[in-house]
Amino acid sequence: MLNKQALGFGGVGLNSNLVRFVCRAKVHVDASRNATVAVGSPVTIHQGAWAYCPAGARTDHEWESIEPVTLSDLRLIGVRAREAAPEDSRS
Repeated sequence: MLNKQALGFGGVGLNSNLVRFVCRAKVHVDASRNATVAVGSPVTIHQGAWAYCPAGARTDHEWESIEPVTLSDLRLIGVRAREAAPEDSRS
């Protein structure tokens, strides 16, 4: 029998295929709405776990912890469903 945790299912952090943070920075959400070309990969690492920024930006994120979800499912449900964070609360 296959060990699901060894394959990345049910693991934590980078040992998982699940995204655990989404960037809500207004400038990044607006960029994705306006089809601005991403600067980098939309997937990155935050606090040792996979994170998704809709603009693919490298800095000025406003990370929000989310229920762990696959990247495919995250794209299906849409990152933009919630309101973006105010511009002055970036980290």
